Amino acid sequence: VPAKVIGVMRMLDNGEADDKIIAVAAGDPSVSHIKDISELPQHFISELRHFFEEYKTLEHKAVVVEEFLEKKVAQNILNQSLAMYKDMF
Repeated sequence: VPAKVIGVMRMLDNGEADDKIIAVAAGDPSVSHIKDISELPQHFISELRHFFEEYKTLEHKAVVVEEFLEKKVAQNILNQSLAMYKDMF
């Protein structure tokens, strides 16, 4: 599914950084107009935060969602990750 990056969710999973890139389906007319995570409804952001903070409780692992950041930050993370991958392989 072609996707369009709109932001990043900064998260700690058992004390380790575990950023999540947030994207929307580029071909879905219900969300394809969204260009940045700030355009998502606040209720959706709250649901996303709640899901990620709770989904590992059955494994007795701590997850903390720190913040949601803009598309530019997400793109920088992706670019850094691609550069690291190219250096390693």
